[in-house]
Amino acid sequence: GRSDWPAITQVIFRNYQWGAEKRNTTLWFEDNFVGTELDLDVTYAGIARSCGVEGVQVTTTEQLTDELNKAIRRQMMENKTTFIEVVLNQELGEPFRRDAMKKPVSVAGISRDDMRSKRSA
Repeated sequence: GRSDWPAITQVIFRNYQWGAEKRNTTLWFEDNFVGTELDLDVTYAGIARSCGVEGVQVTTTEQLTDELNKAIRRQMMENKTTFIEVVLNQELGEPFRRDAMKKPVSVAGISRDDMRSKRSA
């Protein structure tokens, strides 16, 4: 069961959108984009808490350092999982800005022959 799982410390960077992907799709696919704008009232830290693990939200590097140290201590000493949500602005930073400006390149072709029915035989 869940109590047998090892504790982990997880960090997610939250800018309320899937910025690099949104930039690619709006540039190259006529301003269409896949659902990449996230609700401002929902926090991943809150979702983590509702799932029974520690969930914290930080907005500064000082808070991140402090919460990361606490999370690692909880993980190592108390076998507790912590989810740290780092809130950022929506500006694309390096290396994402550079990559988002490049035209997408196909790296693995997909053919209809590769598809399988989801129904069992």
